Amino acid sequence: MKIGIEAERANMPNPAGPERYAAEIIRNLAKLDHTNEYILYFRTKPQDWFYQLPKNFSIKVIPFPKFWTQIRISWEMLIKPVEVLVILAATLPLIHPRKTVVTIHDIAYELFDGIYTGYMKYFQKFSSRYASRFASRLITVSEATKKDLVRVYNTDPKKITVTLLGSAEGFKPMSYEECQPVLDKYNLVYQKYILFLGTIQPRKNIPKLVEAFQKVRKENRIEEKLIIAGGRGWLWEPILKVVKTASIDGSVKYLDYIPKEDLPYLIAGAKLLTLPATYEGFGIPPLEAMASGVPTVVSNISSLPEVVGDAGVLVDPTSVNSIAGGLLKVIIDSDLRKQMIAKGLERAKLFTWENAAKQTLEVIESLK
Repeated sequence: MKIGIEAERANMPNPAGPERYAAEIIRNLAKLDHTNEYILYFRTKPQDWFYQLPKNFSIKVIPFPKFWTQIRISWEMLIKPVEVLVILAATLPLIHPRKTVVTIHDIAYELFDGIYTGYMKYFQKFSSRYASRFASRLITVSEATKKDLVRVYNTDPKKITVTLLGSAEGFKPMSYEECQPVLDKYNLVYQKYILFLGTIQPRKNIPKLVEAFQKVRKENRIEEKLIIAGGRGWLWEPILKVVKTASIDGSVKYLDYIPKEDLPYLIAGAKLLTLPATYEGFGIPPLEAMASGVPTVVSNISSLPEVVGDAGVLVDPTSVNSIAGGLLKVIIDSDLRKQMIAKGLERAKLFTWENAAKQTLEVIESLK
């Protein structure tokens, strides 16, 4: 079978969750499938690792300034169609083959105001609705997103497959000696910080997290700092203004985007990782924290309970008191931390990129 994959999403220099997903699916498909022929479509020059994929993977660079997937990939499908087109992030071209597989990570923009503004808001809504209606098969990364598609778009649940994600190689428990040389670059001390990791945008709930942390710090003698790490997303300015105000006394710090080579050390060196988001399609950071032997405090809504199971502390993201209580519980209770670490390490074994790629390949081959 000749399979086309829109691979530009996997080619981003500073990848967030969906970009990391795209790269890992391609990497692991290349390990699993040496029979089908794959064409990877790029808008920009591919990173070096794409050229090291097996011979049944070919690269095609087709530059185009805007609406690349909708216009340029549509034209490509018109003049040189493939048997199956795989889109790893929601935007199905207007012109596409009869057989298509589209991943929709979440539809937060349908459920919350302020996720996107201007034309991007309408583009995202159109893309997801169009893909939900016209794709042959849909993939979601959580049961929560599958339920959202069925409820909001009235999508046939039989065409949706849930493929749970994985943590990349390198995320594992590490000692002070292993972590501290990297932590020194960020002026951090092993086990002396609470880590938030994610794109800076409203649904990550950072202002409430900062308020909850300040409450814990004011009412209890804790030495841990709060570290906010992540690239700047939609409407980041007012969020970082809150972080900057809170950082005056040195207890809160913003680190911006963390290079992938430093990320395992930053996670493994944390006292705990927290993600009190109001909505997540999956939530890779808590999974990577569990794989690293780090306790997690996450929201009790959306997909996050699916990720952490009984290995994490669940909090109400709308309540500062609930978030503060979850943070404090993990900070002060060493026995609880030990239990969470053990459970988290076991739970993380359930999530692998190899399994995600296997399920993706099964969906593709079901269209033969």
